[in-house]
Amino acid sequence: MVQADKKRGAKLDAAAAQVSGAGTLVSPDETFAKVLQLVRTVQIGMQNIEGQHGLSGSQLWALWHVSARPGLRVSDLAVAMQVRHSTASNMLDKLEQRALIQRQRQTDDTRVVRLYLTQAGQDVIRDVPGPLQGRLRNALQTLPSLELIGLHRGLTSLIHTLGFE
Repeated sequence: MVQADKKRGAKLDAAAAQVSGAGTLVSPDETFAKVLQLVRTVQIGMQNIEGQHGLSGSQLWALWHVSARPGLRVSDLAVAMQVRHSTASNMLDKLEQRALIQRQRQTDDTRVVRLYLTQAGQDVIRDVPGPLQGRLRNALQTLPSLELIGLHRGLTSLIHTLGFE
């Protein structure tokens, strides 16, 4: 199976090079600069949202998750956002203080907390473009398949190398 994965990876590399015309080497520094440019672009977009609504990108992302799955458990939100349970809980405290979400405990098991948007939370979600409408998501949807595969493969490898997976 490992051999098949290596062969598939080599084919993707060759195909990506052929599609992009890449015959030139790219340095790690050049790639790092592109990653920083992408991160900065996303940060600016999130700052604009924060300026308009007073919500951080993470808070907005949490609201999107709850709006997509009313009754979501706190532990499931933490997994979806790739944060610790305590981090998700602290973020929810802030959203609850602003009356954007409400927590409901299950009557049969009070350890289980379900999350729901309040009317104010629904209003925010209606007013802010969702994650499926963002510029980055749209740009990814327009990439040719081989470029998207190569990008996904490279990012997955980078995340693995950093030990985040």
